[in-house]
Amino acid sequence: MKYLSWIITLPLTVIAVIFAVSNLHSIAVGFWPLEQTFSLPLYIAVLATFVIGFVCGGVVLWFSAGKTRRKARRLEFEAVGYKREIISLKQRVSQQAARDAHRSGAGFSEGQRQIAAGGLSGQTSSDGSQLGQANAGTGPTRLTGT
Repeated sequence: MKYLSWIITLPLTVIAVIFAVSNLHSIAVGFWPLEQTFSLPLYIAVLATFVIGFVCGGVVLWFSAGKTRRKARRLEFEAVGYKREIISLKQRVSQQAARDAHRSGAGFSEGQRQIAAGGLSGQTSSDGSQLGQANAGTGPTRLTGT
């Protein structure tokens, strides 16, 4: 995009300079309600007309895009609010998960928690007895005499 602007700007600049050098003679410029006339070089009158047209077009474009800019600002403000809400909800979920994990593990040893989760099938406990698979909701089963 940067190269495209240079490709357009350079030839237009060269044309404007050639026009200015070629049209140095003065002309009388007057504005209708005023009686006074100004003597200006032709190139200044023509280039000033282009510049005034460019500025007026930019002002019209600026005002016509006002509704879109306002909507974009409002949506950006809403997005920031939603991001804050997401962060807040993630923190609440992680805090609740930590509380639930703490409550479910209260009063049990690490081995008992793993048995309840079904993770120590066939392993040996600290007293040397073998731990079996947890029965459905009844807690760990100890197998003795292996």
